[in-house]
Amino acid sequence: TQDEICYCTRCGISFVWTQEEQQAGGAQPSLCPGCRQLTPAAGRERGLVKWYDRRKQYGFIVRQSQPDIYVHRSGLRDGGAPQPGDLVEFSIEASERGPAAVDVTILSAVVAPKSR
Repeated sequence: TQDEICYCTRCGISFVWTQEEQQAGGAQPSLCPGCRQLTPAAGRERGLVKWYDRRKQYGFIVRQSQPDIYVHRSGLRDGGAPQPGDLVEFSIEASERGPAAVDVTILSAVVAPKSR
């Protein structure tokens, strides 16, 4: 087995599929390492927290080219409260009020600026 040159189906750049990755098993990747990191897993979406009320324990997530989606505290994976602007990844399930974000994971939290 030797390293193989592959081409990303998303961005078109070439990348190396190493011997180590091949020996670890799994199918040949169709995405380069950068696109694998930037693209959500199958069945999941990404968005930015629009707002989240800690007291009421719900809020909304903004999605690209789609309506905002409701998120309840019960849908948060780690139990922490998201902040406006946080980048999150989630799945969608039907609820009595319509679609809702579930299994929400914070990928990149907004860092508050340091006071001087």
